[in-house]
Amino acid sequence: MTASSETIPTLRCPVCRSSTPAGIFCGRCGAELVGPHRLRHILLRPREFAAAPDETITLPVIVSSLFPHLALSARNPFRVALVFFAVGMVGFGLLREPGPLVTLAGLGLPLLFVLYLWQSGVLADMPRRHFAIPVITGVVLGVGWVLLTGGLVARSYGMPMSAGLVLDHVVSVGLLLTVGGAVVMVLPAVLVRMSAPPDRESLDGFVVGALSALSFTAASTLTDLAPQFVAGLFDDARPPGLWQEAVVYGIAAPVTAAAGGGLIGLMLWYRPGLRARRHPRRIRAALITFPGLVVVLYVAVWLIYAARLSNVQGTLLQLELAVPALLALRAGMQMALLHEWQEPASGEPWLCVHCERVVPEMEFCPACGAASRASSRESRRMRREARPVRAPEAN
Repeated sequence: MTASSETIPTLRCPVCRSSTPAGIFCGRCGAELVGPHRLRHILLRPREFAAAPDETITLPVIVSSLFPHLALSARNPFRVALVFFAVGMVGFGLLREPGPLVTLAGLGLPLLFVLYLWQSGVLADMPRRHFAIPVITGVVLGVGWVLLTGGLVARSYGMPMSAGLVLDHVVSVGLLLTVGGAVVMVLPAVLVRMSAPPDRESLDGFVVGALSALSFTAASTLTDLAPQFVAGLFDDARPPGLWQEAVVYGIAAPVTAAAGGGLIGLMLWYRPGLRARRHPRRIRAALITFPGLVVVLYVAVWLIYAARLSNVQGTLLQLELAVPALLALRAGMQMALLHEWQEPASGEPWLCVHCERVVPEMEFCPACGAASRASSRESRRMRREARPVRAPEAN
């Protein structure tokens, strides 16, 4: 503790055994000071999400999951933007305007993610190349992947085989391409990781991974749907059919992709801290398992296509698969924030942007349990500079 915080009552954390300000949570490790201390609570702390402590990690909320650096007061505009996004897709569907609908579905969530990077201050946190590489490489890979795989699938259908062999071959090729696409979309994040600084943060990796996946998905969506629009294949489409396409390409696909890419980024950028040394293998295994779950979800997406369900059934199932992807992302993000390495904080008073209380600056807010790294470096710097300057003590 600093000299200025010596008058603050302290107690010993039952989890990390360090001295922390008396509050609800340990300022050093984020554990609940009073409550259950079973293994799952130590590893995951499921009742308070470290990036949005007013929510549990079992609540699949899009805003706090995909935009974790946002302060409490900044989340509502993004919720409103998502509502306008959904209303816009419904409206263009009713008007039978496939051009604006395809554009909105392909670019809506990626553009909102870029707006989040600017609003939260994340754009000032990392070198510009860490944003340029995922966007440029993701777009190139997305366009190239659709052009390449579209020809492979078409040739698969044209092979001179019996009906059963054709079906087996198409299913095998489709499954390979679906899983392959999930791998290709995170390659830009791997490229960026090679030049990441040693003082990296897990949420930096999330941003790079999610941006890679969203860029890949947006490029592949527009490359896939634009020729159909130009050829007039949407001209006779009715609003329900247009809405189904919009839900799949505008919500289910980008949300699942951002969750998968973000998890890969978290895993690549994660550095274990002191708390992680108690259960290093469990934490590493979990951070590897969560992205694996998203790959399983991509396999499930292909199975939905292969089963040739009705359009409504297939759309609903793909939308439902985005929910476990969000839950996996929240669990992985929670584990990374709780157990990654952090420099000891100063203990000086500052404003917590999540509960809006003035608390000692520590790794976690003693009042609400939010991780200090669930805000951008720019936000942290501005709050430190906003501290009142104390007059020097008289001799």
